[in-house]
Amino acid sequence: MRPRGWRLWRHRGPGVALTFDDGPHPAHTPAVLDRLAAFGVTATFYLVGRRVADAPAAPRRLIEAGHAVGNHTFTHTPAGWFDGRAAWRDIGDCQRVVADACGVAPRLFRPPLGRLRPPQLLAAAGHRLTPRLWTLDSDDWRCRTDADADRCAARVLAAVRPGDVLLFHDDHRFIGRILDAVLPGLATKGLLQR
Repeated sequence: MRPRGWRLWRHRGPGVALTFDDGPHPAHTPAVLDRLAAFGVTATFYLVGRRVADAPAAPRRLIEAGHAVGNHTFTHTPAGWFDGRAAWRDIGDCQRVVADACGVAPRLFRPPLGRLRPPQLLAAAGHRLTPRLWTLDSDDWRCRTDADADRCAARVLAAVRPGDVLLFHDDHRFIGRILDAVLPGLATKGLLQR
């Protein structure tokens, strides 16, 4: 659940930071937003440029609710080690689409699958984006059943520590069930910052 290799970026403050990758999704992202609103917390959503057109209302709603948006590339294709032009184009296309949809340009970048390669680092810097990873992966993308989702939520609550940056995916069908367990658990532990 905890990544190895690249430097981890921890959240500053007594609570945890909630982050969501791979959206927006027309059904799941609004459900995530409703759950976050019920707890009065905000998150950072790393948006995939080509998915913005599939859920046109979601990006604007994210901003209106006080959430931050980040660049998760246009295609969600992991970068190679040497293809700088492709990385520049993928990040730049996402930057334009998200800025047009949200009215705000992303300032953060998260590479697909957390694989930060030199061409992406250079392209992100060229677009004035700050790379951010996570410290605790929920593994929600692995869930295939309700029981899997329940185990996922229990693992997150057992492993979470103050300062963690939690990774979830708002395009996953079990994200609502997972958040229904994780958000109250984080609140009980005093880890949700309002």
